[in-house]
Amino acid sequence: MLYVYYGSDTDAARSKVRATVAQMLTKNPDALHFRITPETLSEYSFEELAQSHGLFKSDYIIVLDSLFSSADGEEAVLANLQLLASASHPFFILEAALRTPVIKKLEKHAEKINVFEQKKHTTEAPFNTFTLSDALGERNVKKLWTLFREAKFRGVSDEEIHGVLFWMLKSIVLAAQSNTAEEAGMKAYPFTKAKRAAQHFASADELAQLIHVCALMPQRTRREGVSLEIALERFILAL
Repeated sequence: MLYVYYGSDTDAARSKVRATVAQMLTKNPDALHFRITPETLSEYSFEELAQSHGLFKSDYIIVLDSLFSSADGEEAVLANLQLLASASHPFFILEAALRTPVIKKLEKHAEKINVFEQKKHTTEAPFNTFTLSDALGERNVKKLWTLFREAKFRGVSDEEIHGVLFWMLKSIVLAAQSNTAEEAGMKAYPFTKAKRAAQHFASADELAQLIHVCALMPQRTRREGVSLEIALERFILAL
């Protein structure tokens, strides 16, 4: 019987083989366990291991550990595949990597091939908090609330979200009161966006009220014992 364990996650593959062998030895403590490496390959005969049984022992358990990492080891295993597969006791092939032609040959003889690949960890780009300011400038409550919940899910702090919204409201107020970016003390692009955003608010008084509420929000939440997250959500939904 031939079983193959391979893949880039060598720790997982090796652990699985060890656990399987340990389980077999628990069920059959009389079994003989052999581990063959490229360094010890010359000490063993596959023919003897496949066809023989130990004296008074009921089984062999043989682990072929990293033999495909050497030319001699690969040649020896491939030349004896039929023999290993037809043995009444298990042979475990344990490898970090196998070439595609080798895998195809093993598939014809192995009882099972187990692949252990390391999961690729992709680095997620940090949440762009300025999407919140854009949604506020559009006065798109649904979009702003959705982005707010995503920001919280992605670990953005309440203080950072509050700062971005407060900054945007101040920019809108400055742009509404000014004719040019220079007069507002702003760069051209954010000034243009803020100027356009001001059109979504009814009056200067409404903007003044919103910026007043936003400015006092952290102090008020501490005094009232309400979380800043809840206060921000209420603020967004009330726009």
